[in-house]
This record gives sequence, C-alpha cells and structure tokens, in this order.
Amino acid sequence: MKKIKVEKTIVIVATLDTKPAEVLYVRDFIEAKGHKALIIDAGIRGEAPFQPSVTRNEVAKAADTDIEAVRKIPNEGPAMFVMAEGASRIVRRLYDRRQINAVLGVGGSMGTSLGLAVMRTLPVGLPKLMVSTIAFSGLITPISVAKDQMMLQLPVDLWGINAINRHSLDAAAAAICAMAETASEIIPEKPLVAVTTRGILYYLNWIKPMLEARGYEVVVIHAMGILGGGTLEDLIRQQLFTAVLDLCSCEVIEELFGGAARAGASRLEAAGEMGTPQIVAPGCMEFFHWTGPAETAPKERKVHVHNPLVIGIKATTQEMIKAAETMAQKLNRAKGPVKILFPLLGWDLHDQPGHVFYDPEGRAAFLDILKRNLDPRVELLELNVHINDQVFAEKVIELFDEMMAQGKFKASNPKS
Repeated sequence: MKKIKVEKTIVIVATLDTKPAEVLYVRDFIEAKGHKALIIDAGIRGEAPFQPSVTRNEVAKAADTDIEAVRKIPNEGPAMFVMAEGASRIVRRLYDRRQINAVLGVGGSMGTSLGLAVMRTLPVGLPKLMVSTIAFSGLITPISVAKDQMMLQLPVDLWGINAINRHSLDAAAAAICAMAETASEIIPEKPLVAVTTRGILYYLNWIKPMLEARGYEVVVIHAMGILGGGTLEDLIRQQLFTAVLDLCSCEVIEELFGGAARAGASRLEAAGEMGTPQIVAPGCMEFFHWTGPAETAPKERKVHVHNPLVIGIKATTQEMIKAAETMAQKLNRAKGPVKILFPLLGWDLHDQPGHVFYDPEGRAAFLDILKRNLDPRVELLELNVHINDQVFAEKVIELFDEMMAQGKFKASNPKS
C-alpha cells in the first residue's frame, strides 16, 4: 500500500526587508514538496514586498510594542532584540499548540541572530535549521544555538539568487522538508535515566548494563559544556528523565573559573527545580579546561594535554572549596530526593597516585565544605574507593534502587 504523505507546516523566520527573494525561493520549494510554509517577517526597515503569514507589526505586538515604536529605537541591535522576542513568543505558541513541524531560519548576521533566538526557545526534538552566512564563524558560540539544531554555512552572500547560493538554498529546503516529514515528538518507550560522564571515567561499563537489566534506557551525557551538561539541564526541564545520575558534575567548577567546558550558570539546578531524583558525585571536579592552546596555560599549574583541543589545568584547593560551596547551595534547593556519593580515593583517571591531578588534600577540603554546608536532608555518603572502581558503580545502583523504591518517579510522557 502506498504511504500517504501528510502535509507539514514549516516556519520560515527571516527579515523580508533584506532577504525577500531568498525566502520566496525556499517557500516555493517547500510548497512544491506538498508542505505549508508559514513565513514570519521580523524585518524593521521599509516594507515587506509581499504578504507574509505573520507581519512585522504582529511580531512587534507579540513583544508588547508596535513596529513604529521599534523603528524609533536609534540602534538596530536593540530593535532586533525586540523583534526576536516577539518572533520567539509567536513560534513558541505555535509549537505549544502543535501547529508547526519544523523551523527554518535564513539570513546574514541579523537574520542569524533572529533565527537562533527563536530556535533556542524550542525543545529538543523539533527540527531546526539555520541557513547562514556566518554559521561557522567565530561569531557563533555554543550558548547561542539550540541544543539540537543544524547549521548550513552559505559559501556566498545572500543578495539575490545566483547559481551558488541557489544550490545551498535547495539543500536547505530539501533538508527541512525531510526533517519535518520524519520527525516526531520524543516519547520514550522505556523510562529514561541520564548519566553524566567523560572519557576518563569508567563507571558506565557497569552502570549502563545494570540499569538496562532493570528495564531503563540510559541516556549518556558527555559533560563537556553547554552542549553536554547544558543539554542535560534542558532535557530535565522537558521532563524526559525518571532520574539523573550526575556523577560527573564538574561543569560547576568549569563555570566558576572560566573553563572551556562551561555549561551555563544553571548547571546542577534543573533536577532540583523539577523534583527529579538525582544521585550526584564530584567526578572530574579537581580540574577544569583551559580556553587556549597548551603553550598559553599558566606555568604554575599542572597541565594535562588530552588532545590539541582539550587541555586540563589543575584547580587549586581554594577553587575546589568554592566549587563545593556552590554544589551545596544548588543541591540544598532541590525539591526532590538527592544523594551525594563521595569516592574518597579519587575522582577520575588523573586523580590517583602517580597521575597528574592526584590531590587527596583538595578532595579532603572539598568534603569538609560539603559537610559544613549541606542541608541535613541531602544525604552524603562517603565511599572508600576510587570513582573508577566497580564497587562505586554498584553502590550507585544500590542507591538508585533505594530511591526508586521510595516513590513513584517517572517521566511525564513515556509510553505506557
């Protein structure tokens, strides 16, 4: 039997004062594929050369103003912030009503800032594609993009259609159609458990099969910044996880001291806010990552070059103390059950005798601060093992089993 293709609605967000020909081109492509293109115009200057689905004045009104007031803003930067806010609210409402299936942004630097702002408000799972002249330039940072969006770098500028950018626009329009056709809401078939880790931690070798034997699906989070722990925080807020095993919570120290693997100021907060059960350990908390090449790292610090992109530098005892204080403050606010499992003999491959970041004194200071600052309802368990020992993983699962037995915890939308 021939499968009937269902019409999808694809939002195109752009500025029609600068990119009208390009928007019309991708609109025609999308509609030729049997889908609906919903054009949102967030332009400021002049007039739109054709009628969009959502006008710029409607965008401005969604941001609690009007287009004439926006045009009176002396600088285009603040004006675009307003329009991006209005467009984001409109698209989010459309998503919440399940009226859209994908989002496509088209633009130069202004249109890219607009498209990225809209996409950041949308959950993981909804297809997002930004077609941009600056997609892979130094202007785009991890924090500026949505956690699961795609970027298509234009090889030439968008100033009308030509043989080169036509090829790129065809690819983008074809891609967003295919993404809209195949995408679906994330609905777990089994309860999901998130586990944070890095390559120098080995507990997943035991934890993952033990969780799977219990009927859970394991989602591994590479705790290396905004697209690691930052993604975890977003997914927790989407209520996708039954529990979180945040055993590599090291992005806390990265954030405090400007490490390259920063995940945002709200790291280690979402599970507490949502009441999601969590087991936390200070994996990799004795160091953070340098933001430049190895030769520029502080000479007074111990340094480990993992590869040319990843350079770890040892945290001082005072920095570790600050990280412990921050961890305690965040976990004390948790609305749900939380346990901290503290491996006394080391926190990763580098933190053991004979290795570069071995630091029993720093670990002892960290533990002392936790004991002084943790709320009594946050259970702190000390374990006389290294984090990479099998017995550590077994203890995690023991605590997990106890936690699950104490209450009915599940994600909001797993299949029954």
